[in-house]
Amino acid sequence: MTIEEIKSVSIVQFLESQGYHHVYILKENYWYLSPFRTEASPSFNVSPKKNLWNDFGAGEGGNLINLVQKMNPSWNNHEVLTYLEQKIKEHHLQYSEDYEAQRKEDERKEAWKQDQVAQREKAKEASTIIERIVGLSHPYLRDYILQRRIDYDIAKEYCKEVHYRIYDKSYYAIAFENIEGGMEARNKYSKRSIGKKSISIIRPNNEPHKECCIFEGFFDMLTYASIKKWITGNELCLPHECDYLVLNSVSNIKVLMPYLQEYSVIHCYLDNDDAGAKTVEKIKAAYQDKVINESHRYVNYKDVNDVINGIIKPPK
Repeated sequence: MTIEEIKSVSIVQFLESQGYHHVYILKENYWYLSPFRTEASPSFNVSPKKNLWNDFGAGEGGNLINLVQKMNPSWNNHEVLTYLEQKIKEHHLQYSEDYEAQRKEDERKEAWKQDQVAQREKAKEASTIIERIVGLSHPYLRDYILQRRIDYDIAKEYCKEVHYRIYDKSYYAIAFENIEGGMEARNKYSKRSIGKKSISIIRPNNEPHKECCIFEGFFDMLTYASIKKWITGNELCLPHECDYLVLNSVSNIKVLMPYLQEYSVIHCYLDNDDAGAKTVEKIKAAYQDKVINESHRYVNYKDVNDVINGIIKPPK
């Protein structure tokens, strides 16, 4: 391979092949925790369009060859180029423009799939009739809650039980209501929304608090409340009480924003993925120093609920 061909190989794909995964994508730039130092917030990015990297923490940047030289400062040019040729063949690395074209095609297909799902959900929504909403009591729902390792009394405090009909079939589910009167309906086999989708606001002990915790889904919030009840001084939860704000979908971020004005500190317990990271960045852009990203408390897990399933055994 020529030097120009090596420079054209995707830096993003090379980093992935070496175990460096982006934290989020913002304005088509991939943001990473720096491979050169320990840090809590990403300061290293890659522009796939230019196929260049920038380490803002060190004020350095360049192409793929420069990156490998930076990673291995004792190597000479021949060693760097030999190493890269080997890795390009070993991992079947693509040129940046080809890799990005494939990624965008995959995104297009995924968007189409999600659109099809949304259309089916709208059709169901139009034919959904709520028969009754009662307190949580169905034994199958209780078993599902305990299977998810949630404290049942916590679930009964914040959730209800909804019985509904779609066409001629009847269903029941855990109901988590939102501020618009709609709800998230969940059982072992189904996850859907009924009525208008929006955020949920929970005030423990029915008292307003100066600080809030933001969660993506209500099972994350139930997990947090369960662990807080079971284990004093645990690493996941804050030592003091806060309001709980649940997005129910990251697409509800615009609805959430005005409600954050009343809080002095905003704790983000969002998912450890691109969508969660982007949501935290949007909240930080609006509320700046008031925002604390708490994802470091569950860094080895996708979300808060995974913590309880991974390391916590509920009391019998």
